[in-house]
Amino acid sequence: MKKYIIPKNKNLGGGSKKVYKIFLTIGFLSVMIALFSGFLGKQYSRKRIFSVNSAFFTGKENTWLSTTKKSFGIDISHYQGTIDWDEVNSSSHPIEYVFVRATMGSNGKDRQFKRNWKAIKGSGYIRGAYHYYRLNENSVLQFQNFARTVKFSTGDFAPVLDIEEVGKYGKENLVAGVLNWLRLAEELYGVRPIIYTGSNFYHQFLKGHIEDYPLWIAAYSGFHPLKDVNWSFHQFSDKMKVKGINSFVDGNSFNGRVSDLKNLRIK
Repeated sequence: MKKYIIPKNKNLGGGSKKVYKIFLTIGFLSVMIALFSGFLGKQYSRKRIFSVNSAFFTGKENTWLSTTKKSFGIDISHYQGTIDWDEVNSSSHPIEYVFVRATMGSNGKDRQFKRNWKAIKGSGYIRGAYHYYRLNENSVLQFQNFARTVKFSTGDFAPVLDIEEVGKYGKENLVAGVLNWLRLAEELYGVRPIIYTGSNFYHQFLKGHIEDYPLWIAAYSGFHPLKDVNWSFHQFSDKMKVKGINSFVDGNSFNGRVSDLKNLRIK
């Protein structure tokens, strides 16, 4: 490629020299303005993002939802980011228990699990761990991933299996894999596991197969109770605001008294 060579000054007339200098000045100023505008744009963007994320701290907690429940708790994963547990402990929500995601499929691990698992116990909440079931992966390998990752203590909730998708092998294989995971968990921990799923998913794919297990049903009905299934836990909202958690979090209600929770815990 040929280089563009600026002619020597002796070949330029007096007027040409002035025009040349003007063009250089305009070019320089244009570059500086563009760079400065980009810098301001980034600063504005950062400020705007910070403002959005900080809304949960500046606004009030929506305790009008949680205080209407018999026994209230939340569930979290690494999607909530790094949680400030000191702030959570000062929340006005009547939090009694916290479920946390531990594993996904045969090899996935929640990035915040270890930190959250320890902090929940230190905060005095009843804690529970759940596994996100991947339909197209072996149920035995999935359970082994969960068992290697989670170390339960007396008083923790029974293990939870989160099932939300059908997969490519159909309903029959779905049910067989789910029941196998549940059987392995009950054999190892000596307590019947809890199943988490959505209301529609339960009625379409799982109803009639898992009624022997405690059910945790997601149906975002707010103040209205869940009436069409025999549930133990009801995930009634995914828009809870809790101090120390810089995003919306799920809110859950237990279908009974606090003393009844002991029946779902590891002895």
